[in-house]
Amino acid sequence: MAISTAALERLLQTSSGDASIDRQALARLLAEIARNVDASVVAQSGGIPGFDPRLEHLRKLLLGQEIESLSRLRAKIDDPEQLTGVVSEVLPAAIARASARDTALGDVLAPALERATQNSIRNDPHTLINILYPLILPAIRKSIGEAIDGTFQSLNESLKYSLSWRGLQWRWEAWRTGVPFAAVVLKHTLVFQVEHAFLIHRHTGLLIAHVAADQAASQDPQIVSSMLMAIQDFVRDSFSGAGQQSLDSLRLGDLMLWSEPGPFAALVAVIRGNPPESLHDDLQRLLSRIHAQRGQALQAFDGDSSTLADVGAQLQECVQWRQQASSAPTTKRPPLALIIGAALLALLGWGLIAWWRDAHAFRRYVELLRAQPGIVITDSDRHHGNWQITGLRDPVAIDPMSLLDTVGVDPRHVVEQWQPYQGLNPPLVLKRMVAVLNSPSSISFSIAGDQIVAHGSASLGWLHRARTYVANLPDGAPRVDLTQVQDLSKGALAALRDAIQSKTIRFGYNEALPAPSEDALLDELAGELQRLEALAASQNVTPRVTVTGHSDATGKGTQNLSLSLARAEAVRALLKKRNVNPDLLSIRGAGPLEPLEQAATDAARSVNRRVSLTVSVDD
Repeated sequence: MAISTAALERLLQTSSGDASIDRQALARLLAEIARNVDASVVAQSGGIPGFDPRLEHLRKLLLGQEIESLSRLRAKIDDPEQLTGVVSEVLPAAIARASARDTALGDVLAPALERATQNSIRNDPHTLINILYPLILPAIRKSIGEAIDGTFQSLNESLKYSLSWRGLQWRWEAWRTGVPFAAVVLKHTLVFQVEHAFLIHRHTGLLIAHVAADQAASQDPQIVSSMLMAIQDFVRDSFSGAGQQSLDSLRLGDLMLWSEPGPFAALVAVIRGNPPESLHDDLQRLLSRIHAQRGQALQAFDGDSSTLADVGAQLQECVQWRQQASSAPTTKRPPLALIIGAALLALLGWGLIAWWRDAHAFRRYVELLRAQPGIVITDSDRHHGNWQITGLRDPVAIDPMSLLDTVGVDPRHVVEQWQPYQGLNPPLVLKRMVAVLNSPSSISFSIAGDQIVAHGSASLGWLHRARTYVANLPDGAPRVDLTQVQDLSKGALAALRDAIQSKTIRFGYNEALPAPSEDALLDELAGELQRLEALAASQNVTPRVTVTGHSDATGKGTQNLSLSLARAEAVRALLKKRNVNPDLLSIRGAGPLEPLEQAATDAARSVNRRVSLTVSVDD
């Protein structure tokens, strides 16, 4: 069958499902293929072949899959329900991928979403009102309440002093300065001092931070914060309708307790005196700033306040809020003005001298600390009227506060923050070594350059602990010389060992048990072995005692060896009966090979029938 290659390639290249297919050209190609298959196929006058089943079969073979795919795709596109389902499956992933890759999708969707939101609010504004009502209404109610309380406070104070002599003086001051009379009255009457500020976690009731004014007395801040949260819960549970609201003010004598709730923490201020209502706004602004800066840390708070140490510095601002009573205005008198001016200059001069004296004393204090071993100063400066110093301190170093009196610095105006570390100065290492080893009075130490030298005598146990401690000192520590310390235990242990090895248990001829006359010697030997074991345990050494049996040279060699082993085993059994630890003893038989006397006399043979002991000590 002669099919044109070029015609077939053109047919395959245009079989993609592109809408730009020239169907007439495709028909001509199919006709050409059909003529190659069957020469009887003749083109019609229009150039398009007539219907031929074989041509239709060929078309299905070549384009059947594409035609089927196009049919399914057209069915989905023409059916809105199917098209919606297909688009809904890929639309979220497409939007997410486009948003992650480029912000253009958000820019395109923003106007449509804004118009949809505007239309929704315009059609049904009650939905937005219902959403904002729980948030805005309490804030509006609180703002209006504080404004009304401030107005009543100003009105009450103005009425209280409006007809008094002091009130007349204040009216003259208001007229002279142009300040409203109510403001002048509040300036003179609203005397207050913020003594304490507590930042309390709302969900757990745990204390996050606490600051107090100078000389402000209080109990344990943790206990106070727990009691405040307990009072809040008691009031909320005792009165119906309280919901999630909290107790915002409480008065006890001259003390006022104001509480400002936040999303994660509540700010509680303890105020002495008569504060203005505007102080609520100051507390709320401070709380909002803390939440804006450390909101995530407050939300994840689990009781560890070390991650929120900077909050205490912000609360320090709170205890600086105060207002003192102003003195009554006086008429201008030139002599009195001069006296007041001179007094002010004197006070200023005295203040400068006092400041210079304090600064000079603090500098001498810092220099004195720098000279102390085990103290490293990283920062020293004056903040909020107090001298602050931070650095590293070895626990065995001198207490820095004990040096304040020597330089004349008031400890109440010094705030110190020390981080622990271990210094490697020879005096500090020696101080720690003496404290840890509990050195006896017979031991003395000296420092020679960068080396610590021990002198005297001590037990082997103390020497063992000392050597272990020295071996575990960190790199860079001074060298410790223990070679000049004498071991007291060696003399006692050696004397006891010599006493045990000097004893010999005698046996009769061909006897495996010692004579009854040896019982006293065995008792004495048992006591010495028990003392040996106790002394060795106190010195961390291990004693080993070998019990060796001997025989004379008469008889056969194997019989004499067995007899010597039996004698050694008998002595060990008798010592065990006298409460000697059997694990301390080991036995061996020497037979006639280790005689004390070489002579062949009866006296020499009697001496050789014995059991001897050998003591060794392992460190």
